[in-house]
Amino acid sequence: MFSLAQNYLTRSFWGDEAWTSLISQLPYGQMLKTTAADFHPPGFYTVVELVYKVLPPAEIVTRSISIVFYLLTAYMVFKLATEIRGKPFGLLSAVLVALNPIFFRYAFEARNYTMFAFAITASMYFLIKLSKKFDLKSAIPFVLFTTLGLYTHYYMFFILAAQGLYLILFDRKIFLKMTAAYVAVGILFGFWIPFLLGQLQSAGGSYWISPIDWQNTHFDAFRRILGGERDNYYQLYLYRFSVLLCLIGLVQHIWKRGFEKPYLLIWLWAIVPFVLATLPGLAIDGFKVPFRPIFFWRYLIPAAVPLSIILAFATVKLPKYLYLASIVIVIGAASFIDYNTFFSSPANFKQIYSEIIMPNIRPSDKIVTILPSFAEVLYYRNRNGLKNDLIVLPEGLVQYSGKSLLDAYAAGGAVKIADRPAGRYWELKPGPSVELRTSK
Repeated sequence: MFSLAQNYLTRSFWGDEAWTSLISQLPYGQMLKTTAADFHPPGFYTVVELVYKVLPPAEIVTRSISIVFYLLTAYMVFKLATEIRGKPFGLLSAVLVALNPIFFRYAFEARNYTMFAFAITASMYFLIKLSKKFDLKSAIPFVLFTTLGLYTHYYMFFILAAQGLYLILFDRKIFLKMTAAYVAVGILFGFWIPFLLGQLQSAGGSYWISPIDWQNTHFDAFRRILGGERDNYYQLYLYRFSVLLCLIGLVQHIWKRGFEKPYLLIWLWAIVPFVLATLPGLAIDGFKVPFRPIFFWRYLIPAAVPLSIILAFATVKLPKYLYLASIVIVIGAASFIDYNTFFSSPANFKQIYSEIIMPNIRPSDKIVTILPSFAEVLYYRNRNGLKNDLIVLPEGLVQYSGKSLLDAYAAGGAVKIADRPAGRYWELKPGPSVELRTSK
């Protein structure tokens, strides 16, 4: 039986979370340089680094940042949905977003997904406000939150495309005024544009994101975002029922021959990023779109917000008893999945260190790993106060992301990139796995 000390919040870091912590522990200038050499903007790492000024870089501290943005996103959804249809609709939308299995799961991960979702939702909220009345009171926060989104994740450009398409098709009366707001966003983001251009130049090389499988990639993304990450009966049931509700909502609007402008905006918010993320690397009849594939379902986790609001739109138009039944089904299934998520504690290198390495390691032993697990191995070596040499094998360095962070720590002497050493060493690999070896 899991206790409150053994759950999804307090579990050990996995690779990307350890990467977040390690890059945020670098001096700020070095952090900027390191993330510029990878393929991410620095917004989330800046927030984590600021928190580390007053709190230790522990798992629960780092994940608490994501939890705060998760709660802020739910609040902003309430504000946005209330602006559209009143407080009952706002409350329903906020609950559906908060309980969405994938959004709930990644609320407990030390990554930028909830911060990104918050920035997008706030940007959309103030866009709706500007659509009703264009003034500086709404324009300034729109510019700030939109800029925050760009500094958090590059998929924000797809959100800007969705907003632009909405303005051109359905809200042309404020298009010119919004152009000025977007110019302001461009000026604020201008600091990072040279680094972004440098990152784009590397987009033609090999990368860990796989090409799109037209039979599975998009289906898998929607299934995870609507039903959760774990493959099981409840996930598939919730996914299918959610799709049914979304389709019912569309039919309702088509039948009445009337689409509310916010409803159209939210659909564009949900769908346009999927479409645009599909295009890089797309090849049709000998024509190939430039750049490598960038469609990765986790980058689309914030789509849980508009899809949940679309579910709310569909349910409120149902007859009373169907409305109540639909809400009970969605909230019940999502809550069950969330409960199982929270009370899970997958093993990782934290357990490897505490149960195997710490009781048996000698001062002369070395620790050996490879790039995909380097961040976790280094993080828990440091957390356990070990001074043993950490060696990262050179195999596969080109194929994996995160090498910029490895280079930063190698330059500082915390790790070495070398072949297997002589003598006794512990080899840690993804899985996680550990093996004690001796070589001459």
